[in-house]
Amino acid sequence: MQHEITEKHNVFEENGEVMCAGWARTPVFEYNSEQSKTSGKHSERDCYFISNTEVSLYLSVENLGMEFAVKIAVADLKRGGVIYDCVVKKFVFSKNELPESGSSGELLYTDKRLQLQLTNTPNGRFLKCDFIDFGGIKNLYFNINLKKTAGESLNEIAPFERDRKYFYLKRFVPKFVAGGIIRVGGMEYSLNETTTNAYFDWTRFSKPRKHNYQRLSSDCFIDGKRFSLCLASRVGDNRYGNENCFFTDGHLVKLSQINVKSTGGKLDRPWYFKAGYSAVDITFKPFTVKGEAMAAYMDKTTVIFGRLYGELKRVDMDKPLVLDNSQAHIVLTEF
Repeated sequence: MQHEITEKHNVFEENGEVMCAGWARTPVFEYNSEQSKTSGKHSERDCYFISNTEVSLYLSVENLGMEFAVKIAVADLKRGGVIYDCVVKKFVFSKNELPESGSSGELLYTDKRLQLQLTNTPNGRFLKCDFIDFGGIKNLYFNINLKKTAGESLNEIAPFERDRKYFYLKRFVPKFVAGGIIRVGGMEYSLNETTTNAYFDWTRFSKPRKHNYQRLSSDCFIDGKRFSLCLASRVGDNRYGNENCFFTDGHLVKLSQINVKSTGGKLDRPWYFKAGYSAVDITFKPFTVKGEAMAAYMDKTTVIFGRLYGELKRVDMDKPLVLDNSQAHIVLTEF
């Protein structure tokens, strides 16, 4: 059973345990880490994915345990190929805190190779980066403005394995368009708000052991409408809410559990996603370059770039939503 929550709730009760479990179309879950039984041990991940028909940019900033990480990948979708790099630092005295408010706050990070600025504003986000010897071969620069658009988001709260002092809180927000520039070595990509989408994947959690996670996502245009997809593996006790959903022009359609079949670690082979009586029948085929999957390997995270084939069916839809040749990607990570 999927439990939709429509009213605002604190994430934690007075005793510091998770108050409720379920999902919502708006950010109704009020998160205050100081109210948690595991306060001080929470992990954080802010992930951006920006794409058009020419280029995709993956950016993830993470506080996991005693490590701070920045992971970046740039995929050239026309010529083929992906360049990627990451910075992983141990905490010494204090964390690099990620902004908690969606409309304010800033992260500034600087070291010998990387200068990164992430700024939250009432109308969107500002992302700026200078990365020397990115991927060991080229310099990376990007300056991007993300503008908020209308629409719903996927919000999920779940205790971790029925232990209510541990939790998993997720927001998947495909509600941005992007303008700006990405420059990698001699290549330059211009981003236009009319053709470039962006989603924000926000996660906060505390758990007793490591977990392997996978997510299939897409954020593109199909028949002139914006289509966004989030199909993710189980995290915690998600009997009342999971991450599986898709969006058409900002409207969220919730999905139940998805059966996933892959080829046992061969990243260049297709992945299959199915549910119900052909309600979900999707194949993800990775792009390949010289026989290898077009993928980025960043510490404990792998991002595979490819396309979707198949369709989604709903009783409230006039006809199936055909996904053939839609851009997509799979994120595999350990946290």
